[in-house]
Amino acid sequence: MVSAFKRYFMIFLIVLFLTSWVRAGVTGTLAGKVTDTETKKPIVGVNVFIPNTYLGAATDENGFYIITNIPANTYQVNATMMGYQTVIQREVVILTDLRTSIDFSLTPSAIEMSPVVVIAKAPMIHKDVTTTTHFISSQEIKHLPVQSFQEIVDIQPGVAAGHIRGGRKSEVLYLVDGIPIQEAIEGKAGSELPNSSIIAMTVQTGGFNAEYGNAMSGVVNILTREGTSDFSAKMEFNVVDPRENPAPFGNGVSTFDRFGEFNVGGPIWRKRINYFLSANFIYPYTRWKDEQFGNRMIVLAANDSYNYNINGKVTFYPHQSIKLTTQGLLSFWSWREYDHKWIFNLDGLPLREKKSYRFSFTAVHTLSPKTFFEIRLSQYNVLKSILGHSFSDTPNITYFDYNLDGIENELDWPGYVKTGKLPLWLDHEEVQTLGRFDFISQINPHHQIKTGIHLTYYDLYKKNVQAMYLTTYDPKFPQYITYDTEYNYYPWRGAFYIQDKIEYEGMVVNLGLRYDYFDPQATRPALEEKIVGDQSEWILNNDKTVPAAPKQQVSPRLGLALPVSDTDILHVNYGLFFQMPVFDYLYTNSNLSAAQGFSPLGDPDLKPAKTTMWEVSYKRLLSESMMFDATIFYKDISNLVDANTFKNQTKEDIYGSSGFTRFVNLAVVSVYGLEFYLKRDYNKYLSGKLSYTYMIGKGTGSSELEKFVWTEKNYQVPVDLYYISWDQRHTIVLNVDIRKPEWGGVNILWRWNSPLPYTHNEGLSTIPNNARMDPTTTLDIRFNKGFKLGSFYPYIFGEILNSTDHLNILWVDDTGLSGGELDDPSAIDNRLHFRLGAGIDF
Repeated sequence: MVSAFKRYFMIFLIVLFLTSWVRAGVTGTLAGKVTDTETKKPIVGVNVFIPNTYLGAATDENGFYIITNIPANTYQVNATMMGYQTVIQREVVILTDLRTSIDFSLTPSAIEMSPVVVIAKAPMIHKDVTTTTHFISSQEIKHLPVQSFQEIVDIQPGVAAGHIRGGRKSEVLYLVDGIPIQEAIEGKAGSELPNSSIIAMTVQTGGFNAEYGNAMSGVVNILTREGTSDFSAKMEFNVVDPRENPAPFGNGVSTFDRFGEFNVGGPIWRKRINYFLSANFIYPYTRWKDEQFGNRMIVLAANDSYNYNINGKVTFYPHQSIKLTTQGLLSFWSWREYDHKWIFNLDGLPLREKKSYRFSFTAVHTLSPKTFFEIRLSQYNVLKSILGHSFSDTPNITYFDYNLDGIENELDWPGYVKTGKLPLWLDHEEVQTLGRFDFISQINPHHQIKTGIHLTYYDLYKKNVQAMYLTTYDPKFPQYITYDTEYNYYPWRGAFYIQDKIEYEGMVVNLGLRYDYFDPQATRPALEEKIVGDQSEWILNNDKTVPAAPKQQVSPRLGLALPVSDTDILHVNYGLFFQMPVFDYLYTNSNLSAAQGFSPLGDPDLKPAKTTMWEVSYKRLLSESMMFDATIFYKDISNLVDANTFKNQTKEDIYGSSGFTRFVNLAVVSVYGLEFYLKRDYNKYLSGKLSYTYMIGKGTGSSELEKFVWTEKNYQVPVDLYYISWDQRHTIVLNVDIRKPEWGGVNILWRWNSPLPYTHNEGLSTIPNNARMDPTTTLDIRFNKGFKLGSFYPYIFGEILNSTDHLNILWVDDTGLSGGELDDPSAIDNRLHFRLGAGIDF
């Protein structure tokens, strides 16, 4: 059955390829009107085009032109006609999924004259934006004191501790050139990119059109560079002094992190075939942020850890209406993760590796300046391994006898391991094969229709053996939870959408409808609940299997932009958004095999989570270079995955343990808040952004295993709403860039976050997240100076990160102690450190 489905799926993709041209990337539209300078009347037949491309259109009887399918970038646009002086608009910015309006006024001329050159001014307010969308250019990325696109997402309005408007991290869809880079099994972004390969980013936090699915909190769209007919290259190298962050695996002596990046691009053959290649590396790769059981933490790694990323692209223009692109992405990590309990036995910690790579072949066939269609084909692979030991193979773990009871076990304080190997082993492999067909047509000046069908087929394998220590004081409760599973499944999902972008002088409407279908391709043993009196008893029937039912849903999307005046715009957005749980919660130990301890049990019949979201935003243009935006938003999230944990109170234990935990659609979350955003474009050497977010988030679960943690601590699991772990009441981000070409520039990034909640132990009456940690703040500064040496542009730069050396605490234990009784260094964010480097562009 599986092989037959896979065969038919591949046949479908091949048929799509043979009957169409293939394409990837995200594009925008250019439109406008051409008039006569003297008569003010429209001119018919003017040729409006982008030089060095095949993109162009002629004006109609109303002087109107429109060009679709333009890759997001900055361009020169020419308007020419016999008998008129040519006009050139430079620095015209095209943004993904948006229309850029450029009008031309041509002057009659009987003789050939030099063109009129105009520097286009990018609008501060985009009239066709119907949802909160933040645009980040390659120039901004170049000057910010950040190292990855995920750090850029973290500084956008509405993002608290890496979570977009109170949603879980797995609710964000990450796209590179229009194709997801999401891990299917765990839901994280599976790849990194060299910053210099990014030409533009958009971060949507308040809803998104019907073409985007399987996401509930946000969409991050990353567009990467392509080669051109001109040769270009860049090299950069820097070192980071971690200062107060000594390497935990060494002798306490700080080591320098080394970072390098390069790119090269240019023509291969007659300007028809171009290439672009970029890569970066970090060695050692020693500190980054992660989450565990809802806690933010710093991941500390060994000095020999490293990470490198490669992005390569080749584009081919066999015809002026056809563009073919092949792309390869590769990310690789190798590290040993520090665990403070093992500080005296670091050799017992296993080596970890992760590799992700994606190959895609894409192209576009433009039928006319107003119509094109596309198909995207890709295969995305994620491989993970932890080269440790299974629990049964692990030598006995011994602990220091700190409580002097003559017994060396886990109850000894502070619980340092003396001998043994960490019982952890993992083999994780997933392959995602994607096919996507989209048709886009500007059927008239007022309606752009977009429709498409998407299919993704998965090949998932995971074998995981883990024994996790629990700090529990119940002698009948096991000291270790085993997370022991092996599965191999072949689910698939499909979607169809249609949307209409309606544009009139006084109104823009994005109206769409999306249909999603998911087949888990799995069965499960029957887990039956038997009610005896007022007692509930669970019975496992291994002789009976239950097929997991396919899931389907329809979600409407509506966005509305209303220009109130020439300087004011109101937009309203409403939508229903669905997302299947990450596959680990569907398939982990879904055959309900017996295991020692609370081995989590997956359920392939889990339902998709659902978010109902609306927002209202008011934008005002304060000057030619400054705008203000105020937004109010609300999200109601249901069917989130949480864990039901059952302790066995009888002698009969069907699992051969003292309980079990299963994943269920249990949690709900409600989030509402305000965002204020002030932006200034570059003017008189200064640009900047200031945002303030006020947010309240309450629910019945912040993370998937939160209720498991409650059970193992013998707390009473609450049923009422409480503050979620990402309920950050106030968030302020200020970014100021001072720049003069002949001097260089300084970029200042300041962040202040009000306290995040934590749970203070008050016994059985404890309410989750009933206390607050301290506020956090960082001030990062980057400065640079460039030079010109013929066709070479060398530069130097430096960064002072957390320049005030503020002590930012990421997590505390249930007594409010930073890092717990072990004083775990993962609880402290990066302290003051420096980055110095140099590079050259040519």
